[in-house]
Amino acid sequence: MAEFFDWVANASPWLWLALGILLIAVEILAPSFVVIWPGLAAFCMALLTWLIPSLSGQSLIAIFAGLAIVLLFGGRALMARVEQDEPQTMLNARGKSLIGRDAKVLSVNGAQGKVQIDGVQWPATWEDVAPEVDQWVQITEANGVNLRGKVNKT
Repeated sequence: MAEFFDWVANASPWLWLALGILLIAVEILAPSFVVIWPGLAAFCMALLTWLIPSLSGQSLIAIFAGLAIVLLFGGRALMARVEQDEPQTMLNARGKSLIGRDAKVLSVNGAQGKVQIDGVQWPATWEDVAPEVDQWVQITEANGVNLRGKVNKT
């Protein structure tokens, strides 16, 4: 084990740079936002070994491990904050964008039926009383493409 630490202590900053490039390449091939942080830590280690070449192998490994862990958790927290600040689209939840809208009843079969909003037909269920055909209902809930509506009291 001492030979390994001696080898690390005598390694060139170019070794750390190559390790960083290798880890970033792995991240590009299999994007997971996990391997990128040790890759960035390896870049920092290249700079550190260039500035302070007298560090021991044990110190270099400990600094690399600590830096990789700090960057991993810090980077994950930063990514979560960035994702939280981005506006959420309704691209894959079109039904939820219909909540609060009025829909025209096309057909009624007991507690189920079909409604039309902007020329598109949707399956629907009713909250309380089943409406009549051509009556308007307000959409109160969406579960996938199935809408739930209640009769307008107008």
